Amino acid sequence: MQIKKKSDIETLLNHFSSFAQWDVAGKKHYFVFSDRKRGGQWTLMGYPNDRFSVHGRGEDYLDEQESFFEERESIISFLWEHRSAFNSAVKQTQLQAVR
Repeated sequence: MQIKKKSDIETLLNHFSSFAQWDVAGKKHYFVFSDRKRGGQWTLMGYPNDRFSVHGRGEDYLDEQESFFEERESIISFLWEHRSAFNSAVKQTQLQAVR
């Protein structure tokens, strides 16, 4: 699932559990992709109640906690801004699944 236009993000969020990993302890789905601006990685997390959050970490930084998206438009803007890195991670995941 690639982000080519903003409307793709809504579809992606609606089907997040179909491609994200499941965290049993945290009871959430998650997907990791590069944080190209800070040189680390983002973890996008989706909860059963259709809430999403993000957490960043890298060699020189670590976000103290997850940042929850209170409005749907906020997560859409975030993913639109980081779509290149997200798409790259999705592509790598799909290639690994084929092997």
